Amino acid sequence: MEVKKDLLSLIGKRFTQIGLPKELFEKNRFNLLVDRNKVVVRYPAPGVRSEVVETPTGVKTKVYIEPGTKLEEPVVLCFGAAEATEVQTTEGEIVVGEGADVKFQVYGAMAEGIKLKHKNKLKVRVEKGARFEFLDLHYNGEETFVELETETEAYVAENAYFRSVFKQTRGRAGKVRIVLSASVDKKGVAVFETKMIGKKDDEIYVEDVIHLNGEESRGISKSRIIAVDETKATFVGETYGNAPRCRGHIDCSEVIRGKDVVVKAVPVVVVNNETAKVTHEAAIGSIDKKQLETLMARGLSEDEAVDVIVQGMLR
Repeated sequence: MEVKKDLLSLIGKRFTQIGLPKELFEKNRFNLLVDRNKVVVRYPAPGVRSEVVETPTGVKTKVYIEPGTKLEEPVVLCFGAAEATEVQTTEGEIVVGEGADVKFQVYGAMAEGIKLKHKNKLKVRVEKGARFEFLDLHYNGEETFVELETETEAYVAENAYFRSVFKQTRGRAGKVRIVLSASVDKKGVAVFETKMIGKKDDEIYVEDVIHLNGEESRGISKSRIIAVDETKATFVGETYGNAPRCRGHIDCSEVIRGKDVVVKAVPVVVVNNETAKVTHEAAIGSIDKKQLETLMARGLSEDEAVDVIVQGMLR
């Protein structure tokens, strides 16, 4: 176990200010915590082998989850910047061994007032019969501005399950480009979920691409984007039904609030097998007026009522 206690305390103060749970730092729940390009905490979980290499601008990680490993508690990781830095880059590879069942809870934290470019590349391989969930939870300050580029490429083997969730509901999104892609084998399942709120002049681009290449494979692409002020947001969902009896669905819902908001939803559905089926639904609209009036009748201001509705959608 590796812990730099003084640095952990300092980082904890800055990250809890933007909403990270205090108990993460008070009880040191991290299996890996990286501040800029420095490893602050490293505590391997049972059945999880990892290599972490510090680079001039970030870290490179390789993680191998032993076959049959089943963990009740999530593996907790955090990649962030508590102080100013111009660029942060992270690269990762994760292999989930056959029959394993593990969840990663990953925090991205950028302290108040920081401006930086963050680039992340991740490759995931979920072997036969394994289950893997990757929850990517982002916290930024209200005066933080991040140019985020993140790319995830996944392979989901026979009878395997992979769920990736990107969630950013605190602080500013900044300028964001998220690209998620998956190739799914026989009876495998891939689920992509994105939940975000854009403020001021934030720019959000999300692209999900799922290739259903195995017989009876399944894929779900789901987005919830709230755009306010002058936010520009685009969601592109692509699902390809390439195999017998595969099933896919794209579900995108965007809510706008502000006369200068621009939002696009682009579902792309391609079927290459007569027994495959891929469906989609897309909705763009304003905050539900009836819900708003009901909450305001209970004593909330309009802004408070909007916040309650938005947080409910992004939960």
